[in-house]
Amino acid sequence: MATDAGALIAAELLGLLSDPFKTLLEALARAPDGLATDLVDAGRVVELCDRFPALVRVDADRGVLTFRVAEVAAAFRTALAPISARQGTDAVAPETGDAPRSDGTVAAILAAQKQGDFDEALRLFYAGGREFFMHFHGLDQCLEVLDGFPEDWRDRHNVLVFAYTMHALKSGNVSRARHLITRRFGAESLDLNLVLDDRARFPLDFRLFRFLMAMYEDIAITDKSRALVFDALGEVPLDDHLQRGSFYNAMLEVAVRRREYDSADEIARRARHHYRQADAHLLGFYVDLYQAILCLLRGALTAADSHARHAGQTLARVPFETPSDGRLLGLVKAVIRYEQGDVRTLVRFLNEEFDRFAYGEIWPTVAELAINYGGQALSRHVSSAAARVFLDKWRVQEWRSNRFRLVITLREVAILQNGNRWQEASDLLTAVQSRANRTWVEGAVENLIRLVDPQEIALVMAWLRHLIWEVPTRPMLRDQVAVLLTNDHLTDRQRVTVRVWSAHLARLHRDITTARSDTLKALEACARLGTIMPLAEEPQLIQPLLDDKRIGSFVLASNDVRQAMRRLKALDMPTSDGPRRAGLTRKEMKVLLLVVEGGTNKFVARQLGLSEVTVKFHLSNIYRKIGCRRRGEAIATAKALGWVA
Repeated sequence: MATDAGALIAAELLGLLSDPFKTLLEALARAPDGLATDLVDAGRVVELCDRFPALVRVDADRGVLTFRVAEVAAAFRTALAPISARQGTDAVAPETGDAPRSDGTVAAILAAQKQGDFDEALRLFYAGGREFFMHFHGLDQCLEVLDGFPEDWRDRHNVLVFAYTMHALKSGNVSRARHLITRRFGAESLDLNLVLDDRARFPLDFRLFRFLMAMYEDIAITDKSRALVFDALGEVPLDDHLQRGSFYNAMLEVAVRRREYDSADEIARRARHHYRQADAHLLGFYVDLYQAILCLLRGALTAADSHARHAGQTLARVPFETPSDGRLLGLVKAVIRYEQGDVRTLVRFLNEEFDRFAYGEIWPTVAELAINYGGQALSRHVSSAAARVFLDKWRVQEWRSNRFRLVITLREVAILQNGNRWQEASDLLTAVQSRANRTWVEGAVENLIRLVDPQEIALVMAWLRHLIWEVPTRPMLRDQVAVLLTNDHLTDRQRVTVRVWSAHLARLHRDITTARSDTLKALEACARLGTIMPLAEEPQLIQPLLDDKRIGSFVLASNDVRQAMRRLKALDMPTSDGPRRAGLTRKEMKVLLLVVEGGTNKFVARQLGLSEVTVKFHLSNIYRKIGCRRRGEAIATAKALGWVA
């Protein structure tokens, strides 16, 4: 067989085969002594031999798959001649684009490593997804492949350093990720702005990866940083869909944090396009998930539900098990159900899945979603003590930042305010270092329309809620609320909240016409958006408005408003499966019932035939599952949930 002609035939054959068989032939062509059958799928080997009996065979004595003729192997090797590219050092990699990937890639890499052909193993690793290898082949398989390279290779090849770092990030270990890049690129590599600005010192691949990593660290992205990273994108080939998709995926997080919803929609579309071109189902799933979260933040519940369903379909196409990503989707679906009036799904998720959920891969925006909805659900339907324990678990996250701490603080403030613990809430707000302190808020009117930063807006709203409770007759308050309503940077949900405040203040000032109008606008907005969380956040204000016959009879004439109110009331309905929802076993429930009745540990032990040590063990599990710290809180929680009379 002439070499050129044979190579052309081999190339055409590879083009006609499905990915699994194509990858298997690629691995075989690069294995001079044959491909060990114990490293590949036995079923595919048998099917390949059945389909091409004149091409390949299994040498049973040696346990290897081989080509029947040496010239055929040479023809395939010629057809697969690598395209050279440099990635940090002298690694061999495709110049642009993304090669097809399949389960056989892992087997081919392991085979190359076993034979000591690490150049070929590295080339296959790069073609199989490079730093995103785990997103194509799974977390465990990625680590097995990485560990198969010699230690000096793992330390000096950028793509392997990035892959190890990405593995740490996906495992929830940001500190480990920072250590890995520091060891490779020096301590200054932790400074994102320096890395993006110093093009001579830091290569393109690292600048882009450092930007992606910053999303996990919750580093604030300045306008200058954003401009620099967009400049770096200009250096990426147009057909490098994996790199470009990952850039837009990271930029999506930036847009969501800034509440730049219109640009976020466009960024999501670009990320999804590139991931589809790269056949990156798991990475595409993250875009779908972000779209759902984006809609939740905007209050567009129907659209959020649609994106969540699409995310589930995309996740189902991933060819390996990824339970951590299933839990991310589980959170979003539970939040959507909560907005629809279903309490138990979210509370069950928090009780049964939180520990596994919170310590894996999780971006700050996803964490913020869990904090806000989880904190509200637990405080409203379990106890404020349980909600604060829940928030304390988030405070110990390694990657927390000032922004992240503020998210937790503001949620705790809302819990305290709704629990009529206003002084404690005020103390927490006073401790926040920001220009938007109480003094600034008390004197701000026109400045409220110029607020842009989402966190600053949230902080100002927390102070305004406090002032509305403390000095509701203060004349300036109505002006402040009216001006804040004109701020274009408020989300639709925040606008609902401010409308409720405006209606409440109008009622106190006997301005029933304005009170009616603002209450109706707030409730109609909730009905239109499909969200009830803004109403659930203001229980002390919305109920008196509805109880006022002059207002309630007017606004409840709308069918859409009545439906929204029914969903709101559903949040307060007790459920019959409360103990099971919290994950309590029968034995734990018996212990809890006896404790609620006033039994001591010794009494409980005697009644159930247990030792006191075992009773204490059960109680510690009960406290953990229902988010309490001590006996009194557990008793109050059980009564509040209607588990006992």
